[in-house]
Amino acid sequence: MTQHPTIIEMTIDGDFADPPPNAKPPFGARVMVWAAAIAAVAVAGAVMVFALWLLAFLIPVVLLAALVAYVAFRVQVWRGVASGNTYTLRWPPRR
Repeated sequence: MTQHPTIIEMTIDGDFADPPPNAKPPFGARVMVWAAAIAAVAVAGAVMVFALWLLAFLIPVVLLAALVAYVAFRVQVWRGVASGNTYTLRWPPRR
């Protein structure tokens, strides 16, 4: 109980008194603001690196899937021609 109560300065009208000019926040508060800013930049950088890694990982997967789809399409066309179905692919189909 050695801590003194906080003193709130008020004017006679009941308003809060303005702080003295050139008042700086305490050193700990300034350090905390800078630490929060640095942490926010670090988190944004980590998210950016993860997004780039994910993109670099998915590009070969997408290319491989496109190659497999193309080969499957060509095999289906080849099977159709081999069985005597000679037709032209049209999109949209004729009615």
